[in-house]
Order: sequence, then C-alpha cells, then structure tokens
Amino acid sequence: MTAIYQRYMVADFPQDELKPLDRILYMIKTGLCCAYGLYDNEKDGGELRGYATFIVPNGLRYGLLDYLAVLKEYRGTGIGHSFFHLVGATLSARYPALRGFFIESEAVAFAADARERRIREKRISFYVQNKCLMTTLGSRLFGVTYSVLLYDFYSGTRNAASTEDMASIDDLDAIYRAMFSEHHYKQDVELWAASDEWL
Repeated sequence: MTAIYQRYMVADFPQDELKPLDRILYMIKTGLCCAYGLYDNEKDGGELRGYATFIVPNGLRYGLLDYLAVLKEYRGTGIGHSFFHLVGATLSARYPALRGFFIESEAVAFAADARERRIREKRISFYVQNKCLMTTLGSRLFGVTYSVLLYDFYSGTRNAASTEDMASIDDLDAIYRAMFSEHHYKQDVELWAASDEWL
C-alpha cells in the first residue's frame, strides 16, 4: 500500500482528496479499511494494473469506496469496468452482511471550469455505466463537495427513487462517524439530501 500510495495515488488524486498515508495504513491495520490491487497474470510478472480501497465499518449495512484507479497506461481499455465488478464481488463474498457501498464523486455543479466539469461528468458516467445509482445525497468533506452514488449488491437495477428504500442518509452518516474523530466530524463533515442542482 505504501508503494502504491507513493508511486501512483499522489499523482492519480487531487491533494485535497488524498488522505495522509499514515491515516490509510492505520485504517487498514484497525480493519476499518481494506485494499485491493488488480494485477496481470504471473506469466507477465504480476504487474499492477489498478487499485482500490474501501471503508467497511464493522456492523454497518453499507461501505464506502474510498479510492479506485486504473494505472494511466491502461485507462480506456475496459479494465476499470472489470475491476469495479471484481472488487464488488470480492467485497460481497468477504463481508456477507454488507449490502453494497456508497461512492463519492466530485459534484459537477462545483467544477472550476469546463474542463473540470467534463472530467467530473465522465467519472460519474463511469459509475452509472457500472450500475451505480445516483442518490439524492450530497456531502462536503474538508471543503470538497460530492454527489453520492450507490452500488447495491442485490438491487443494481433499481431506479434512483427507490434507492432511498435501500440506503439512507443515516447509513452514510454512520460511515463518516466511523471514519473521522468527533472533532473532524463536527468541523469538516457536512451531509444533506440534495436537490437536483447538486447532482
């Protein structure tokens, strides 16, 4: 994880979205976070192709996709779609009580310019193509505003209106409370049911 962080994550994610390495390692050590790597087959050296980390608090119905990326040279090849479903199936098998996971994606409405807006729209489109559902939830963590999607292991074809029956604002709030100290939760976390303009 340290090697992936230092070589790839610092380049793949904006600084304001990237947790400190020691925080990620602590969450892995305590069981709050799990990490996966996608590697090619052993015959070709077992080289990394993509990676993902998830927040999976004990006893909760839903987890949170914390980071997911495909290495730059393999983007646009379809690997991301395969990897997304592979880690979803792995999580479902490893955590039988888990119903799915939330995804935070930077809110399109808060993009700084047209280029950034296209990047954010493309990112959300990737998740929607992979059967994630846009929820009516929004969040602001440490100054970054997100739209929130949901990937449900058992109900991937439900529409956005029925998503509320599966996952609620309380489910996401419980994840944030598990992730952050009380101080950071009160100071740096906002969560709301969003209007369409936030999505």
